[in-house]
Amino acid sequence: MRIERRAEVALSEEIEGAAEEFERSANWLRSELRAVAAAVAPGVEPEVEERIQERRTTRGAMGSQFTMHKTLPGAPRARAAASDALVATGWCIEVGEGAWGPTLKAQRDGFEAGLFSQPFGGVGVWGKAPTVWFHAHWTRPPRAATPQTMLPGYRLCHMCDGWGTCVECEGLGFMDGQRCIECGLGMDCSYCGGTGQQRINS
Repeated sequence: MRIERRAEVALSEEIEGAAEEFERSANWLRSELRAVAAAVAPGVEPEVEERIQERRTTRGAMGSQFTMHKTLPGAPRARAAASDALVATGWCIEVGEGAWGPTLKAQRDGFEAGLFSQPFGGVGVWGKAPTVWFHAHWTRPPRAATPQTMLPGYRLCHMCDGWGTCVECEGLGFMDGQRCIECGLGMDCSYCGGTGQQRINS
């Protein structure tokens, strides 16, 4: 009798409202940095780069973090202008000196922003939103086999004890943000192929 391999693996639970929260935080950061850039170099259209970085936790929570960077020409009192603009909207400021000149770092409600001097006289304004988690921590799928569901002539897999999932990553496919070295993203137990049971004479 042929044992059917599990057709799919349960996914981690999607967090309600996460997509909307991500968009809100990205738009808010855009607005804040737009005001900083206008204060540093009024009337200048900056070069803008936006990125979305994927985040994963050890146990499989998945999220995204929005970051952006604006490049502006050098301006007198650039750091002071950026500091005034950020303080006016409630940011906490820390100033310093970098390899190319004055720097500034700011924090507010989990957001980060700053300004740094660039070679050849320009300045960079950057911002980073908090990570928004789209999927909750990984939950191991139900057992593929139990003593009550085993086929005649079979026993529970001696390696996964009936779970059917990889014994290292528990079916996630990742360990510490890296591809699982045991299953290589296969996610199934390598001994029973995901069925959770083996022939007694095997």
